[in-house]
Formats: sequence, structure tokens, C-alpha cells
Amino acid sequence: MSSQGQPQGQPQGAGQQQQQQQVVNGAAGGGTAQRRVCSSKPSKYTEDGGFDLYHAQIEGYLTQYECWDVIDGNAAADPNEPEWLRRNQFARYVLLLGMCPKDSKKVCKMATAREMWRSFEQNKTKRAYASEIRLRSKMYSTKFTTVEDMEKYLEKLEDMRRQLANMNAAITDEEMARIILQSVVDSHRNVVRLFSRGAPPDLATVVNTLLGEAETDRACAMRVTDVSEDTQATKVMSQCPIKHNPKNKFKKYNGKGKKIRQESRKCFFCKKKGHLRADCYGWKALKRMRARILANIPSRRI
Repeated sequence: MSSQGQPQGQPQGAGQQQQQQQVVNGAAGGGTAQRRVCSSKPSKYTEDGGFDLYHAQIEGYLTQYECWDVIDGNAAADPNEPEWLRRNQFARYVLLLGMCPKDSKKVCKMATAREMWRSFEQNKTKRAYASEIRLRSKMYSTKFTTVEDMEKYLEKLEDMRRQLANMNAAITDEEMARIILQSVVDSHRNVVRLFSRGAPPDLATVVNTLLGEAETDRACAMRVTDVSEDTQATKVMSQCPIKHNPKNKFKKYNGKGKKIRQESRKCFFCKKKGHLRADCYGWKALKRMRARILANIPSRRI
């Protein structure tokens, strides 16, 4: 294959990329190689990415090789035309390479890439009417709880919305905003009351407000946890008995060894006899804790 059409100084492509370009060039009736902006390998379907992401990736890949119209039906299917057969074979190869083995086994016997894609899309989006009703009911009945993460909860609702859109049952932004406010009516009453007056709520404003509230609650919870841990440590240390220095048990007084009188005053902090507040372990620990909190407050995000 000639390197004509490649930028000066660019090395020859790998064998697999050359073969794929030969297939496309043959499908287009021959000619010089065109510069491709996508990878030489097709994208693979993953359960984390879902059908929408794979649809966009595979459409962009096959469009680069001028084979996507074989799948979307814009190219007339003619088994007697060699050009259509080559493009259909290339699209089938790309789909089988990108699907999971459990999905590719179901469609590998189909003759056209369009049939394979429609079967795969039907399986992943579950277009049945009963599935649509069930998914819509689940979306309206899902409630937010305080033990959940707000960002993950909103992503779960958005994923349900995408599935309904794939079932030709799209939900508008206005309806989606109402669904979200309905799901947080028990946990975020102030936010719901804020949007209960005036114009219909905007979806982006509702989402940003809830995420901001979640971030504020998370910062306050971290601060309360730090203070409670330090308070517990101070309480434990204040209950520890004071160890007196045995050397101070007897002190010389006027040249004579006499037993000094024990301290009878009580500590102002722990209310125990035998020491003053300046010597109290609990009071010293409390002062260290206060200094640490004051040092950390400016660096926290509230």
C-alpha cells in the first residue's frame, strides 16, 4: 500500500491498520489512503460505560471508515454489490470485535451488520413496554436517604433517564427537576421549600443546589467528628491519676527532713484534690486540643 497522502516523516502504519484502510479504500472504489483521526482498533463495550457510550464510540469509528451507513440503514442493502458486501463485512467484524463474548455469540450468525446492531441495541436498551413502565415506576419511587452519597444518587437517576430515552420515553428537564425534588422532600425540606415558589425550577439549578448542600454537610460532619474525638481524649486524660514525684515527698525545711503537707486544694478543672489546674493533665490536653483546632480552621473548606 502506497504511503501517498501521509504527512512527511510519518512512519508506515501497523499491519492491522493497513488492512483496515485497504478494506475501506476498496469499499470506496480505490484511491489514496486518507488520514484517520481515530484509533486503529475499535472500541469495546463495557458494562460501566453502557450502551450510550459504546454507541457514540462505534459510530465515530465506523464513520471514519465510511461504513456507518451500513448499520443505520442509509446504504441500500444489495448482496449482489461487491462494494456493499465489503463494507458490511467490515462493519460486522468491528461489531463482533467490540461486543462482549456473551453478546457476540447471539449475533454472530446474522448476515448483515444492521441486523446485528439492532439485536444488540434491543438487548441492551430493553425496549419492551413493560420494562419502560417498570423503570419509570422505579424512578418515581426512588427516595434519597441521608446515608447515601448525593452525587452517586443523582447519577443513578440520570442513568434511569438515559434508559428511558433509549426506550423512546424521554423525560424533559422540567419533569426531571420535579422528580429530584420529590425524592429529597424528606431529607432536604429547605431546598424543596426554596423551589416551591415562583417559576418552575431549573434542572441545573436544582442539581447544583443539592450538590452544594451535600458538600457543606460533609464539611460540617468532618469538623464535628474531629472535635468529638479530641473531647473524648481530653475526658479520658482528665480521669488519669496524677503521679507525684517521689523526690518531693520529703523536703528539707530549716535543715531538717520533715514531711511536707499534702496539697488539700482541688483542681479547678477536674475537681480532684492533690493538684492545681496548672499541673492537671486534662487541662493541658484541652489547651493542646484548642490550639490544634484553631490552627486547622482556616485551612478547612466550609
